[in-house]
This record gives sequence, structure tokens and C-alpha cells, in this order.
Amino acid sequence: MKRLTRRNVVRWLYRAYIPQIGVLLLGIAIWEAVTRGGLVAPYLLPPPSAVLNRLIVAHTLFLTHAAVTGVEIVLGFALALVVGVGLAVAVVYIRPFEALVYPWIIATQTIPKVALAPLFIVWLGFGMLPKVVIAFSIAFFPILVDTVVGFKSVEMESRFLFQSMGAGEGKMFRYLRLPAALPNLFAGMKVGVLLATVGAIVGEFVGSNEGLGYALLVANGTMDTTLLFGALVLVSLLALIAYMLVCVAESACIKWHVSKRTEWTDMTM
Repeated sequence: MKRLTRRNVVRWLYRAYIPQIGVLLLGIAIWEAVTRGGLVAPYLLPPPSAVLNRLIVAHTLFLTHAAVTGVEIVLGFALALVVGVGLAVAVVYIRPFEALVYPWIIATQTIPKVALAPLFIVWLGFGMLPKVVIAFSIAFFPILVDTVVGFKSVEMESRFLFQSMGAGEGKMFRYLRLPAALPNLFAGMKVGVLLATVGAIVGEFVGSNEGLGYALLVANGTMDTTLLFGALVLVSLLALIAYMLVCVAESACIKWHVSKRTEWTDMTM
């Protein structure tokens, strides 16, 4: 295995990202050619250049709406993370809670959150709070389930070893259960942060006068396709940025995991 050098990092980045960027640019070029060539009417599918121009011209409006939606996503996801991990700890350590409450938590996930969104608006008003609650309600369940699986994945032999060394439940949680659960936790966080984006947009659909969801509704009502695609681009960027931040945190927290060791090996080979 070779040592980590700038050349190896550049080579790894090329293999990891350049092909995907190339495919994206190719798709945009085809999209532009199709719309410019008259195969699709611009009012049905505007060319990417028109969408980009709209984003530049109305950047203040777009950034204002994106900031509102971004705050809703962050707050909803943060609440989902705290509640999801807290409930997972309760499920693992409190047997009556797992037997009596956990099944009902699972049962509530069969109710479509889109159907509950109008109730949250009625109960909590038209401010930011109902959007945060909707984002939380959609995002927390994957975090909860994956974290429970991670906590329960500790091998019995490892637990016996810690007990034989005199470790209490607190140290066992800190040094055994929590590290073992981190890969699962981050897997749930990756799903949860994307679902939080969906939840924030759904909340803005149901009742809001700001945010990218509101911009999508306005664009749909006025048949303004450049505004529609501009808002969609920003929603996708917000979700992508949030997802990448979770990936960065994952790489920093679980460098020892086999998936991260594989990435390191790829960079140094």
C-alpha cells in the first residue's frame, strides 16, 4: 500500500466524482438541445439556460425562500435525531417501553404524513413550527429503527468481556454499544435528512407564504415553469448539501469502519 499523496487523492476524486459530473453535464446538454431544437415546447420544459437565468435574475427571492426551507430542514432533522436516538436508548434499556410503546410507534408510521399535515397546520398555525414538526415526523423513524438495530448488534461475547473487566452499563454504552451503533445511526441519518427535506416541502405545500414549497405552489398556479424548475433545483441542492454534511460527519466519526477503510485503501493504492 502506498502512502497518501496529493496525486492519489486527485486520482480518487476523479474516479469517485468526475464520471458522475460528466453524466450530469451530458444530461443537461441533451436537455438544452432538445428544448432549443423545438422538440419540446419551452412552456412545458424550459431549457436549463433559461432556468439558470431565472435563478440569477431572481436570486434574492430564491435565496430568501431557500433560507426558510433550509432552517426548517435543519430544525426538523435535529429534532428527529435527538428524539430518534433517545427513543432507541429507551427501547434497548427499558424492556416495558419496548414491549408496550415501541409497537405503537411503528403503527403510527402507517399513517401517511401528508394526510396529517393539515392537522399540524390547524393545531400549530401557519408559522415555521408545523413545518418543523412535519419534517421531524417523517425523518425520525429511520433514525430510530437503524439506531435500535445498531445498539442490539453488539455481540454477546463483547458484552461478557466488558463485564469481566468490571465495566458498568455506562461505560459499556459509551465504549461498546454506541460505537457499534454509529454505522447504523449514520445510515438512518442519511435517509432521515432527505426525508426531512420532503417533510419541509410538504408542510409548505399545505400552508405557508414563504419557502421553496410555497414557490413551487405559486409556479404551478401560474404555469411558470422556469420558476418551478428553479425552485426544484434549489430543493435538490439543499437536500444534497444536507446529505453531504452527514457523510462528512460519518467519515469523521467512524474512520475505523470497514467502509471508510475501503475508501482510504482506494486513495492509497
